[in-house]
This record gives sequence, structure tokens and C-alpha cells, in this order.
Amino acid sequence: MKDRLKITITFSFLFFLIISGCYRAPVEQPFIIKELNSLILQANKAFQRGEIERAKNLYNEALKKSRLIQDDNATAIILISLSRLYSSESEIGEAKKFIDTAMELSKKALLPENTIEELDFERARVGFLLNEDVQELLKKLSLSKFNNIKIKSLNLLARLKIRQNNYEEADRLLQHALEINQKIDKIEEANTLRLLGEIYSTKNQKQAESYFLKALEIDREIANPQKIALDMETLGRFYKNTGDKKKAKEYFIRAIEVWKALGKEEVVMKIEKELEP
Repeated sequence: MKDRLKITITFSFLFFLIISGCYRAPVEQPFIIKELNSLILQANKAFQRGEIERAKNLYNEALKKSRLIQDDNATAIILISLSRLYSSESEIGEAKKFIDTAMELSKKALLPENTIEELDFERARVGFLLNEDVQELLKKLSLSKFNNIKIKSLNLLARLKIRQNNYEEADRLLQHALEINQKIDKIEEANTLRLLGEIYSTKNQKQAESYFLKALEIDREIANPQKIALDMETLGRFYKNTGDKKKAKEYFIRAIEVWKALGKEEVVMKIEKELEP
């Protein structure tokens, strides 16, 4: 009995040693990487809340850290984010500088495929704002294996078709974007619906209203102040054009409230002119 107990204890001890030898505590991320990720996350949230100056400062701080540790992928992502931020403020020249810097980096660094496609999309988006020919690039991106890239590219390609007065093709592209989306990207789903509302405003006002209201519903759901303000401004203009002055005034006033809170006085002044008799 004693011998059996001794053998059991010996085996238990050996088993513990084997398990101890195999076990490794989870490797913690270095502090600077944690800090970098935190800065990017905070910047993204600030941008979404419309806190533009805070977002700029956080992205720039993150950019310094990414260069300190020579993290090329993080650097590219931050440069893309800065481009989007500056273009949202209509500072397209500044946005293009960030994209040009990211493009130069991509020639020297081995970036993941999805980062390269995000960079190509942002290059197309800035190009679209500068009236450059980005149609072929967008067609290529609309075939991406990454659905989020595909959806964004279809939306932007549809905007290009609207600019060219090709509403039928724009409608087709947007319907395709909705089919693919299936709640993958709520921001882009709202963008798709807003663009569809624009297309249908002249041919089916009931359908256009439905698209605009659905876009507002989604933007409220994700609590995106800038997009909520844009939706309300768009609805105000839609109701003004359809002769519903009461609803137009209601939505314009609500849009002004949000734009004021975001510090967008130039937009507020533009909407106030819409309220003039």
C-alpha cells in the first residue's frame, strides 16, 4: 500500500513538472504598443464624436509612437485616418499630403493586403474630391475580397455615376452595396441609403423619404453626430423641395442644433439661409 502511494505521488510530481515545463504565461504586449493602440482607439472615438481637434492631436501622438517603433502598418493606418479627418473638414490639400506620404511608405514597406486596399480607396476618395479620374481604381476595388472595401467602393463609384448623371447605374451599384452589406458596416449602409434617397428624390418621393429616414435611423443607432446632422439637413432640404415647409423647418432647426454643438458655424449659417422665406 505504501509502495503504491509512493508511486502515485512520484507520478503526480512528474506530471506537475511536465505541465509546469509546458506552461507559459501569456506574453504581454510591450507598453508602447498598448499605448499606440489606445491612442488610435481614442482618436477614432473622438473623430466619430466630432471632436476634431482632439482627434488630430491623438492621431499625431500615435504617429510619433508608430515611427519610434517603426511599425509601418500602424503608420499607414494613422495616415489614412488623418487624411479622412482633414477631408471631412474640407481641407483636401492636407488630406492629399497624408495619402501621398502613405503611398511613399507603401513602396518601401511590406503592408498587409487590406491596408494596401484601404490606402487605394482613400487615394480614390481624395481623387474623387479633387475631380480626378478614379473610375478604374474604384472598379477594381469594388471587386475586393474584403467586403468592407467592396461596399465603400461601390458607394463611391455610385457617387461618381451620380456626378455623371448616370442614375440608373448608380442605383444598380447602390442596391448591390446593400445586398452585400447585411449589417457589416452600418456607417456605409446609411451612406448607401442617403445616396439612394438622392437618386429617388425626383422619380419616387415616397421611396426617397423612406431611404432618408432609414439612414437617419441607422446614424442615430450608432450615435454618429455628424451623420445625424447631415441626415437632418438632407431631410430638411428634401421636404423644402417637396413643398412641406413645416417638416422642412423642423429638420433644419434640429440639424442646426447638432451642427452648433459640433462647432460648425459655417454650416449653421448655410442652413439658416435655407430657413429664409
